Amino acid sequence: MATARRIYKNTIYLGAAEIVSRVLQFVVMLYAARILSQEHFGKFSFALSFSFIAIVLADLGINTLLVREISRNKNLASKYFANALFAKITLSLIAYIVIVSILNLLNYPQDTKHIAYTIWLFAILSTFTELFYSIFRAFEMMFYDAVLKILRMLILAFASLYVLIKGYGVFVFSYMFVIAELIVVAVALLIALSKFVKLRIDIDILFIKSLIKKSIPFGFAFVFGMIYFFIGSVMLSKIKGDVEVAIYSVAYNIALAILFIPTVYTNAIYPVLSRYYKEGKAELKTLYERSFKYLYIIGLPISAGIFLLADRIIYFFYGKGYSGSIIALQIIALYLFIKFINFLLGTVLSSIDQQGRRMLSQGVTALFSILLNLLLIPKMGYVGAAWSTFATEIFLFVIYYWYVSNSWHFYNFAAIIIKPAIAVIGMLFVIKFLNVGLMSAIALSAAAYFGVLLFLNAFDKRDYGILKSILQNEKIQENK
Repeated sequence: MATARRIYKNTIYLGAAEIVSRVLQFVVMLYAARILSQEHFGKFSFALSFSFIAIVLADLGINTLLVREISRNKNLASKYFANALFAKITLSLIAYIVIVSILNLLNYPQDTKHIAYTIWLFAILSTFTELFYSIFRAFEMMFYDAVLKILRMLILAFASLYVLIKGYGVFVFSYMFVIAELIVVAVALLIALSKFVKLRIDIDILFIKSLIKKSIPFGFAFVFGMIYFFIGSVMLSKIKGDVEVAIYSVAYNIALAILFIPTVYTNAIYPVLSRYYKEGKAELKTLYERSFKYLYIIGLPISAGIFLLADRIIYFFYGKGYSGSIIALQIIALYLFIKFINFLLGTVLSSIDQQGRRMLSQGVTALFSILLNLLLIPKMGYVGAAWSTFATEIFLFVIYYWYVSNSWHFYNFAAIIIKPAIAVIGMLFVIKFLNVGLMSAIALSAAAYFGVLLFLNAFDKRDYGILKSILQNEKIQENK
């Protein structure tokens, strides 16, 4: 099957799965915020953020490395899988010691630690699920990835909503995450062993050392990435308390729901970018430039729309009890379109064997985020955390873009900025002056935005050529 068509199909599979799973995840967190007390919801949100930071220690970038390496040599899939599995079990034990030590060192209350340990177990299981996803993605068979994501969220949604509505509380709610992930890991293992790899007792210590050595730049990049992504909630918990974490998390959860778009797209093109780097540099440049353009075009109106509709979004989903989340959501909305592009830039660095520079970029950014949060949170609380995240994302973009431009290819994106910006202005007039409900406002403004884009001829011959290659099952070509 040709490359463009395969990207298209994998994007559809992952897109459908992400839409279903993100919608269900949003519903679960929405009900949790409404039913649990703000204090308990804040504790749960802290546990989730803290676990996602700590869990990277149990992976160290192995999953990402496997996608790149197996996509280039599928004959080694079973060897990579067996040794990666052994390595991750060992790293998980180390991560457990680290998380227990940190929680006790910071003297968190017993109930907070109970929730954090439970969610950490869920996160550990999820990193093994991601190992299987890496196999599926390396073979460019994202259908299985999609099925498992939908299965996970269906189980989690039904179980979680049941215990929330029945009033079983935050502890039982946390247990549902572990139960759902156990089922998904078991199903993923069956699929992987039946279709892609064989489970062999083929533990090669030298191979594992080489695997970890190669994966460390990916791992530290993700450690730093998780730090700047979730550190606001963790620091809010310690400095301002659980209620402010809840207010901030409500706004942040909306942003996380939207980020399925760049997640899906970059996951679909990552193995292709990795392969193109070895096989076709012209196609690699074309895919990068077009991807930059498409993610900007999609992300910009989302940022603008959420900023203008923030109050209506918060009141519609969470009610007036979370009115404080409005300003946090508006600040977060300002950087969403930049976050879209940062997903792409980070993926490009990994695919062109520049994971060391990606790690350095995210390390400097994590330090910048921590310092900014220390400065702003004591004075401004959750609003300070939101402004810190905004500044951090811009900071990361500057570093990423500089590295990609200097180490591989400079893309002058100035030419693509104006037309989407004009289209956003037209969209904002629709939102501002049409007195309609929230969902109608979103639909009409989106129609106005893309209508203006088409009127301005924002899509050129190369865009239509890529679309044609997808529909006709051809390889993406560079149009000169």
